[in-house]
Amino acid sequence: MKVFIASIFLYLPGQTAEWANEQANPRVACDCSSSTCHITHLKIYGLDISGEIPSELFVLKELVKLDFGQNILNGTIPAEIEQLSHLQNLGLGSNNFVGPLPPSLGKLTSLQELYVDSSGVSGPIPREFENLKSLQTLWASDNLFTGKLPDFFGALTELRNLRLQGTLLEGPIPSSFSALKKLEDLRIGDLKGEDSVLEFLLNQKSLTILVLRNCLLSGQIPDRLGNFSRLRELYLGNNSLNGQLPANIIGPTLIAIDVSFNPISGDLPQNSMKVGLSMNVVGTSINANNLQGKASGMLQCLQADFKCSNKVSSKSFSVKCGGMNQTSASGIEYEVSDGAGSSRRDKKRLGKLVGISAACVAGLVIISSVFYLWWIKEDSPRNMRI
Repeated sequence: MKVFIASIFLYLPGQTAEWANEQANPRVACDCSSSTCHITHLKIYGLDISGEIPSELFVLKELVKLDFGQNILNGTIPAEIEQLSHLQNLGLGSNNFVGPLPPSLGKLTSLQELYVDSSGVSGPIPREFENLKSLQTLWASDNLFTGKLPDFFGALTELRNLRLQGTLLEGPIPSSFSALKKLEDLRIGDLKGEDSVLEFLLNQKSLTILVLRNCLLSGQIPDRLGNFSRLRELYLGNNSLNGQLPANIIGPTLIAIDVSFNPISGDLPQNSMKVGLSMNVVGTSINANNLQGKASGMLQCLQADFKCSNKVSSKSFSVKCGGMNQTSASGIEYEVSDGAGSSRRDKKRLGKLVGISAACVAGLVIISSVFYLWWIKEDSPRNMRI
């Protein structure tokens, strides 16, 4: 990394349009509108650059965009990054950093986009982030963040895109999130700790994608979600939501809805058979009688209480997949598993948990997959962002 940074200064006098092109990688672009040229854009993306971020980088004080994503950088993110005070776009995702995010990132008040997803960082999200008033995009999934989901995110009212999945953060989702009225894409998942409710969803009518899987959500799905006229994808699976689906939940633009593995009951909305809609209600108690043809029978089959032999075979096996405590529509309880890994044989718990459940689970997964693939209409859009 140091060698590359040093080469920039040697290369600048002969900078060509090829290096400055927006699609170039690596890319170096300058502003030469005054008597002195300043580097404003630096991109080294997905080129397996290793080592730590060198101190030489911080002399480039006019940088507006810096992208080191998808490399194998290590060490900590230096606190000196605050010296790049003109940064509007910072990409550090998919690297091997260690330690926490430096609080000094909160001094980059011009920052509009920040990508630190899958970067290896850990610890609490610094409270100094509440100073990033211009921030529009924050991707921070797949890191070992700890502590509460920050309530100060509610002060980042310019946010359009927020992703916080696959962390160790704890709920609940703060009520302050109701102030994020410009959100277009919200993805939060895998929260620990306290239950959350959907009351924070009040004025986010610009939402197109809402993902709140495995967030310990409880209570009912509010009717006002049906008034989010731009909503295209809604994923609320693996929670404890109850009651019925709102009659207006399937809006004019909705193409995908997932409420699987929630104790939701009642009937499907009347327009649940609209062309192009993908719906997943596996693991609920929703009435399948108003579905047509094979779909009704398939859903009833998925909700049935499958009878499995309780005899442990010497050829039985079990897989610890991780996941929260689940109760099926027919009242079968599946124990919580705190993480994925190899299975353990525990004589006290062998019973129905080891060996005998493998065939039942495998059968349910196969049937679920067949049902889900059948349910997607032929003209349903592909490549949906999850």
